[in-house]
Amino acid sequence: MNRAYYGWLAGSTLSVLGDTALFFALGWAATGIGPRVAALVLTGFMLPRAVLLLLGGVLGDRIGPRRLLLGCGAIVGTACFLLAVAVGIHGISAGLLVTTAVVVGTVDAFALPAAGALPRLFVPDDQLPKAMALRTSATQLITLAGGPVSGLLVATVGLVGALVLDGLTFAVQFLVLVMLRPPYDVTPPSDRRSVAREALDGLRVAAGDPVLRMVLSVVALVAAFVLPVTSLCVPLLARSHGWAAGQAGFVVAGNVCGGLLVTILVARYGTFDRSGLTGGLGCLVAALGISGLTLAPSVPWAVGATLAQGLGVGLFTSHLAPVFVRSTPRSHLTRLQSLLSLVQTVPLIASTNLLATLDVHHALALAAAATALAGVTLLRGDYLPKSISKVG
Repeated sequence: MNRAYYGWLAGSTLSVLGDTALFFALGWAATGIGPRVAALVLTGFMLPRAVLLLLGGVLGDRIGPRRLLLGCGAIVGTACFLLAVAVGIHGISAGLLVTTAVVVGTVDAFALPAAGALPRLFVPDDQLPKAMALRTSATQLITLAGGPVSGLLVATVGLVGALVLDGLTFAVQFLVLVMLRPPYDVTPPSDRRSVAREALDGLRVAAGDPVLRMVLSVVALVAAFVLPVTSLCVPLLARSHGWAAGQAGFVVAGNVCGGLLVTILVARYGTFDRSGLTGGLGCLVAALGISGLTLAPSVPWAVGATLAQGLGVGLFTSHLAPVFVRSTPRSHLTRLQSLLSLVQTVPLIASTNLLATLDVHHALALAAAATALAGVTLLRGDYLPKSISKVG
C-alpha cells in the first residue's frame, strides 16, 4: 500500500470522529423527546439516502469518486456550522433534529458510494482485503474513542458542540483530499446516457452476477436489524435502566471494540479462505451478542454483549466487503457501491420504525433472530468465491 492511501485514510477516518459524536448527540437528544421522535430522526437521515443513492452512484461514475467526495465534504462541513448556529439560537427541537438528519442523509447519498469505491483506486486488487480492513480498523478505533467522547461531549456542550466538531473534521478531510491523487484512478466515460439508464445498468449488472446478488441480499437483512441496535435500541435500553449518556457511550464502544479486534487481525494476516462460511458464523456470533443485550442487568454486562456483537459483525463485513468490491466492474464502481448502500438503507427505514413501536427487549430479540437467519442463510451454502487474501 502506498503513502497516498495512508494519507487519504487519515483524512477519512478523522471525519468519523465528528460523525460519531453527531450521530450519538442526535440519537440522545431525540430519545429524550420520545422513541417515535427518535425513529423520525433516523428516518429523516435514511429516507433521502434511499431516494438519492442511485443518483449518487451515477454521478460518481460520471465525474469520478474523488471529485464527488470533494464537493460533498465542502457541503456537509458548511451545513454543520450553519446548523450549529441554528441550534444555538433556537435550542433543540424535533424540527431541527429532523432537519439536521435530512441534510446529513442527503449528502451521504452522494458521498457513500464514492468513499466505498476509493480504496480500489489507491491499491491493487490483491491488496484490497488488507487495505479495506485497515480502513475499517482505523474507523473503528476512532469510533471506539468516539463513544465515550460523544457521551462527554453531549454532557458538556450538547448538539451544538457535536455539529461544530463534525464540521471541522470535514474541513480537514477536504484539504487532505485536495492534495492527493489516486494512482489507479479511473477515467470518466465520454459517452453519457440518461441518469435513469445508467442507474438501471447498475441494477442489471448486480442482478446478473450471482456473487453480487448474494452479498446484496444478505447485507440487506443484516443491516436492517443490526444497525438499529446501537443507534436506537442502546439509547432506549440505557434510558429504561436509568444509565447516563456516558455509560450508554461505553456500551456502544463495546460493539466497536469487538469489530476493531477482528479488522486489525485481518489487516495484519488477511481473511479466512471461505468468505461465506466465515460471514455466516459471524452473523451467529452477532446474534448471540444481541440476545445477551436483552438480558443485560448492568453496564458491564451490556458492554460484553455488544463486544460479542462487534466480533460477529466484524467477521461478516471483513470477509464479504472485499469480495463485493473485487467482483464489481471498474466501469460501475460507484453505482454498485450505491446499490450496496441502498440495500442497507431501504430495509433499515422499515425496520427502525418497526422496532420503535416495540418494547426495547422485544426489539432486541427480533434483531437477534433476523441476524441469526442471515447467518443460517450463508451457512446453508457457501455461494461466495474464496477470499482474495488468506490468513497467513
